[in-house]
Amino acid sequence: MKITPLIASRFLVDGGAMYSLVPKPIWNRLTPADEKNRIPQNLNAWLLELDDGRLGIVDPGCGDPESYPAKDRRINGLADEWLGTELDRVGVDRAKISFVILTHLHWDHSGGVGSDTESGETRLTFPNAEYYVHQFEWDDATGDNPYLFKAYPPTTITPLLHVDKSMLHLVDGEDTEILPGVRFILAGGHTRGSCTVFIDGQPELVHPSAEDCPITSGILFASDVCPTQHHLRMVFSTSFDTYPIDTRRWKRKWLTRVAEEQIVLWFDHDHEVFAARLAADPRAEFIMTHELPAKT
Repeated sequence: MKITPLIASRFLVDGGAMYSLVPKPIWNRLTPADEKNRIPQNLNAWLLELDDGRLGIVDPGCGDPESYPAKDRRINGLADEWLGTELDRVGVDRAKISFVILTHLHWDHSGGVGSDTESGETRLTFPNAEYYVHQFEWDDATGDNPYLFKAYPPTTITPLLHVDKSMLHLVDGEDTEILPGVRFILAGGHTRGSCTVFIDGQPELVHPSAEDCPITSGILFASDVCPTQHHLRMVFSTSFDTYPIDTRRWKRKWLTRVAEEQIVLWFDHDHEVFAARLAADPRAEFIMTHELPAKT
């Protein structure tokens, strides 16, 4: 199996929202904010090539910036480059993508599924793909829950409603092998149905600095339960977490395992580092020992 890192989106987000209870004097030293209190974010996606040759995407990012109103692009600092331009760069036809794994359905992770055209039609970015999302996440994203105000905007969810039902797989287990060698593991915390993606063994990492962060015991796409290198500590979480205590429980269990088993941890929002191996630390809880720089 091969993993090619792709920066699906570059954007800005309120720094306080990304660090929740952590005071600004602390987080601003780690990720300096601009004059509007925004900090840079990536959506670091995977292009997966299975052993049978099928190609797929883990989290397609925000989507084509041109599909957003100018005001939204300005507020969110959306860069012109997106997953589509990244796929063009590596020479992959979008029609050849056969599966898309969605860790959860917030706009910055699933907006890349598709968009509406000027004529009002929905255009899927990957017209031949099958989609995988957890049943809990689907229920919450489509359930019109008033307590999840603006968590799942229609512009993000509508394209998925146009996916043929035979191509939409709603996963209802806690740890499910959804594709050969690809495990979809319910994490919770960030949302009720948010998941991580785990690949055991030694998949090939297509990156010029791959030797700096060797995969010997698997790689874990942590999604937003640990979005950046600065979220390794228990109390460092986002204000978008629906169940923040569950995020801490996940970290206590999984970051310990990541460090002990030397699993590579993937940061989906870090603009400096794609991934790292960890070690336990008595003061900082966990530190990075091997790093993969965020570049493509």
